[in-house]
Amino acid sequence: MKAFLMYKDQDFDLQRKLPSNEQALTQDLELNTLFNAMALGDKFLFEVAKKAVLSGFNSDLDTILYRQNILKDCLKKLFHCQEYLRYRGRVN
Repeated sequence: MKAFLMYKDQDFDLQRKLPSNEQALTQDLELNTLFNAMALGDKFLFEVAKKAVLSGFNSDLDTILYRQNILKDCLKKLFHCQEYLRYRGRVN
């Protein structure tokens, strides 16, 4: 099963170029605090969080609404999402 959580029809691209104002946004909004909290010391997760958050500034309305619906669905089925994450932790 392929879950597209960021886009309806494609994978999240870790190679995607960050916006030209990435440094200013990160500094002005103190986003490194958020990225560090999301990553819990993992450098790879830090980069994923950074790309995910900063790439969102260029999203169109349909993409934003899609992500909001994914989040709503996950919150409605929180138990199942937590069980999936626990399972993934045991497998990996």
